[in-house]
Amino acid sequence: MSAGRARAARVASKEVALDPAAQEAIERFARVMAQCGYAAHAVRKSVEAAMASSAGRTKRGRAAQRLRELPDAPHLVTLWCSTPDYVDERGNPRRLPARGPGPSVESLARRVNRSFDLDEVLRYLLRTRTVRKVGRVYALNRRWILLRGISGPTHGRVIRELAGLLRTLEHNMSAETDAQSWFEFTAENPRFPVSQLPAFDRRLRRVGLGCLRKLDVFMRECEAERDPTEPTVWLGVGMHRFQQDLRDPTPSRDPSDPQVSPSRPSKRRRRRRAT
Repeated sequence: MSAGRARAARVASKEVALDPAAQEAIERFARVMAQCGYAAHAVRKSVEAAMASSAGRTKRGRAAQRLRELPDAPHLVTLWCSTPDYVDERGNPRRLPARGPGPSVESLARRVNRSFDLDEVLRYLLRTRTVRKVGRVYALNRRWILLRGISGPTHGRVIRELAGLLRTLEHNMSAETDAQSWFEFTAENPRFPVSQLPAFDRRLRRVGLGCLRKLDVFMRECEAERDPTEPTVWLGVGMHRFQQDLRDPTPSRDPSDPQVSPSRPSKRRRRRRAT
């Protein structure tokens, strides 16, 4: 085998096949493009060009990542923080043993998903630093699961959220009335000062997490009080911010705004200061 063919074979062996969520995201993206009126051949050509240009720059860490995503794990954390037997008199999550008939990580895992493998769940929670081991028990570090820097689960979550967002957009494009649509609103400002981005991020994190916690509690209450014979559906809500690429050569600007950088006074101001 030539060196070139061997290199191509190694790359191909590292590529990840499309899973159902990725397939759904692609199909929904294509349908959204079609509903927006774009020509199929133009979309196909653009997608092929984008994939070709990104092929050499993407990270291929997922195939080697042994830790897979557990979409049910965040609900385990919700139960840990809200179930009476799992919190103390102040409402703080108790430290739990791994196994046991009473309050334990194993009992929580069985309530969320009977097919959960306890060792895999514990490895996932420890790897994401959601919990820490204290002696023979496990303590909860945070009330959410953070996947930053963990390629396998992060990639899985991104694809699921992409498919979910496209699902909402496609649904709302076909909804005939506002009552039939799903919640989808944005707040945008075309001239937000770059210097205030860190302050906005801090506020969004505080307000957004607070809102999501309240909605999570409400969903948990509805789950606990439901009729056992009633059908259920996987429901979720996500929040994210977006911005224009700061490297964009044509940033949004109000034509009435002065074209002088705020860090450099105009020549007229410099002359006035000199006199």
